[in-house]
Amino acid sequence: MLFRMGWEMPEPARPFLGIGAMMVVLFGMLQLMANQFGFDRDGFRVFVLCAVQRRDILLGKNLAFIPFAVAMAATMLAIVQLVVPLRVDHLFAMVPQFLSMFFFYCPVANLLSIFAPMHIAAGSMKPSNPKLLPILLQLFLVAFLVPLFQLPSLLPLIVETGLVQLGLIERAPVFLLLAIAECIAVLLFYRLFLSWQGELLARHEKSILQAVTSRPT
Repeated sequence: MLFRMGWEMPEPARPFLGIGAMMVVLFGMLQLMANQFGFDRDGFRVFVLCAVQRRDILLGKNLAFIPFAVAMAATMLAIVQLVVPLRVDHLFAMVPQFLSMFFFYCPVANLLSIFAPMHIAAGSMKPSNPKLLPILLQLFLVAFLVPLFQLPSLLPLIVETGLVQLGLIERAPVFLLLAIAECIAVLLFYRLFLSWQGELLARHEKSILQAVTSRPT
């Protein structure tokens, strides 16, 4: 479909396709990021016993995914750019846009990791002791919180599209400037939210330890 209608797609609509491609990357990483402690298994005892701040543990977990997320997002974006070429300023805007999307995504992934941890068997990507409550909780948070947290990331592009439709601007890099400003704001929001989630992790780490070290019976 992209190759058939790519060049016919209106220029203002093309950045939405790029954002959609990057959203696919984030949803593809959900199984890993929504259960960040499940792969630690017995190694999670190290986090429980160490004196490091819990917010730093979450920060390290989140930052560890950035190389993979950026590589996959860049690949998806390159395909979009090949089939549906974006304007230069729109293409550059995708960098702060993806960072905003990623750091809006991390708090939801952290909540899932804290409240719905599941033990992952070694050499497998599947929970070894799946329970109904964590699965339902993950489905609920994914269905409601992920879209809710991602909606604000669309504001820069929506604002530029609205200004173009009103005839107030034509090719001004509004999306790029607003995406950079939003990225800075999101990083500040993430920093504040991370402190609260660190406290949550400290309160629930024993229940997480029990979940990720339990074996199927």
